[in-house]
Amino acid sequence: MSVPALTVCEIRGGAAGRLLIVATALLWSLAGVFIKFLDLPPLTIVFYRSVFAALVFTPFLRSKDWRIDRPILISVISYTAAISAFVSANKLTTAANAIVLQYTAPLFVFLFSGIVLGEKISRLNGFTLAASMIGVAIIFSGSAGQPDLAGVLLALLSGALFAAYMINLRKTQAVSPVYLTWINNAVCALLLLLVVKSQLELTSTQLGIVAVMGAVQLGVPYFLFSKGLQTVPLQEASLIALIEPVLNPLWVALTVGEIPSLATLAGGGLIVAALAVRYVWPLPGESAQAE
Repeated sequence: MSVPALTVCEIRGGAAGRLLIVATALLWSLAGVFIKFLDLPPLTIVFYRSVFAALVFTPFLRSKDWRIDRPILISVISYTAAISAFVSANKLTTAANAIVLQYTAPLFVFLFSGIVLGEKISRLNGFTLAASMIGVAIIFSGSAGQPDLAGVLLALLSGALFAAYMINLRKTQAVSPVYLTWINNAVCALLLLLVVKSQLELTSTQLGIVAVMGAVQLGVPYFLFSKGLQTVPLQEASLIALIEPVLNPLWVALTVGEIPSLATLAGGGLIVAALAVRYVWPLPGESAQAE
């Protein structure tokens, strides 16, 4: 059965959405660098990031966008748990281990989307996912030292929680991305305040770092991701976002001088190649836009 031709608006909308997802991954990939410069408890970092992310979007809130329902509650809980687990994992194991293990998220996305949304996995997306996961496994296998069990488990948990967050975004498509980004971070900060209230002291340098993290590295990309998912299929978005674990060690190398291992370079190359195949050389019988 032939695939219906896409309209110009659909093509442009999809291209713009993909660029938003790419921009999201670029900003997310800076997290490891920032965390390396912060000698703070992980949940304190999460708290301040969310405070500043919420502050950035507060002026743009509109009264008509306010709502509290089940998808919103699931969003704020999964969001808070995912970013808390990820930052904590960065403190308990290596940044490389944390980021690659978090990127089991696409695997969970495919699993959850099949169970929750009833979506089928196309051959094209399945091939790209399998190749990308092999790339992630190569990066992980070459990480120096043996990761702490708690850090590994938290990183894996962050992947599952982030997948739950992405799946739930399908339920919040009618919600303003500005409001969704704001309430996720505002509630996250409120929930964590009870935990970190005795660990809030910062130096001026630390304050500047967490402010940039919250506004530029956290708040803006989650807004872009929400916007991008309005035109980009969830499975495809999860694959595009795999460029984050490729860029993360690059930024660390440029700023801290930590050179990626051969395994990291090989695994990252495989991920990029798999994504290139996804768009440049579709499998026979499948459209490049296949769901």
